[in-house]
Amino acid sequence: MTGANEAASDAGRGRRRVAVAGVVGLIIVLAIAIGPAWRGPRGAPPSDQPEVDLSDAVAEVRDVIQAARDRVTSSPESGAAWGDLAMLLRAHGYDQSADTAFRRAEELDGDEFRWPYLLGVSLENVDPLEAERCLRRAIELAPENALPRLFLAEMLAESGQVQEAERLFQEARELDSLNTRALLGLARLKLAQGTLEDAEGLCRQVEELEPQGRMVQELLARVLYRQGRREEAERVRRRLETMPQVETSNDPYVAEVLILRRDPNWIAVKAQTMLEQGQTQRAVEYLEKVIAEYPGRVGFPLQLARALGGAGEAGRAREVLERAVADFPESAELRLVLGLVLGELKEFDAAVVSFEAAIRRKPDYADAWLWQGRALRDREEHQRAQRCFRQAIRFRPDLPDAHAALGELLLANGSAADLAEAVRALETAVDLAPGNVQWRSRLAEARRRLEK
Repeated sequence: MTGANEAASDAGRGRRRVAVAGVVGLIIVLAIAIGPAWRGPRGAPPSDQPEVDLSDAVAEVRDVIQAARDRVTSSPESGAAWGDLAMLLRAHGYDQSADTAFRRAEELDGDEFRWPYLLGVSLENVDPLEAERCLRRAIELAPENALPRLFLAEMLAESGQVQEAERLFQEARELDSLNTRALLGLARLKLAQGTLEDAEGLCRQVEELEPQGRMVQELLARVLYRQGRREEAERVRRRLETMPQVETSNDPYVAEVLILRRDPNWIAVKAQTMLEQGQTQRAVEYLEKVIAEYPGRVGFPLQLARALGGAGEAGRAREVLERAVADFPESAELRLVLGLVLGELKEFDAAVVSFEAAIRRKPDYADAWLWQGRALRDREEHQRAQRCFRQAIRFRPDLPDAHAALGELLLANGSAADLAEAVRALETAVDLAPGNVQWRSRLAEARRRLEK
């Protein structure tokens, strides 16, 4: 395989695994049904709108799309109205109808970069030439935004236009020096070109920024194999087995489309998308409404409590969790999160009790053992804390935080036997999460002290 073709293949495989490859791709990755497909025209709809068969849609979806269609009927020359309709159609899987609406929005609202950008993302596998036109137009309209360059660079790399792809990746990197997608794109090109040291260096930069990212670990393993460093590559492969399979979107424009979904099955993902985009207050308001509408589901209070905790409202989070614990007394996860909130409120004794309650309900709950150990460590109960960390490791040997916590505690104790075990625990933590700079520093300290 030639360098250009290998780069194209790598970039294509990489992009297809990236959740931001398009709204449809995101919905598939997250394993959520996308709803009924477009059924084709049934007569001339108002305002030249594409016909959409909503007969199989749930009421929430039908109502919101019909309302958007009514706005277009009332303001047929409004690009914003057409764009809003397009995003709603895309969010619910009416893709051909959405493409038509996006084209009309672009015609009417020619200065808004979102319409050609989202259309280009959608058309990648349907009409690559039109997708390229759309993305180039998006770059013209938003020259300081890295996203259109990234998507176009990945498309061009897949089609063999490696030189321009590399230029676009570099431009995106100049616009956003910490953009891991740009760094990964360049790393794939360097691997294909055989410049393995450069490829590894780029992977290591991404690893520092995203220590739990699957894609960088997959690429790093390939780079290490190509360098003949098979033992290191195998360690990376083993780490991959412990990582979650799902990648989520860091594209705010695609995420905004996802947030528009109204079907009940999408509730948890929609709330999580809001939180990942930093829309905490919006997520809180949404989840409060959802809990009122869908009582009896433990997951929603958990999400709400985490959102409130992340917003610095630990008191409100505690109220939510205490009500939920009364409703779901056997939920170990509720007890764990309540313990975390109590710790945030400096109620450490109550936090330990809550962690213990979680463990009684689920004796192999590694996260609960870990957090109980941390709480006991903070109370200077080091022997009990060690036991908790060892239990966490017993039930989840792949949990790097447990190995690190045990190693740091043993390092603080300072005996020769403790130092030897601290080195082993910290080595395991770093092996499982090599991007953690603090743990690397602790490991270096433990090795130095052991050698004295």
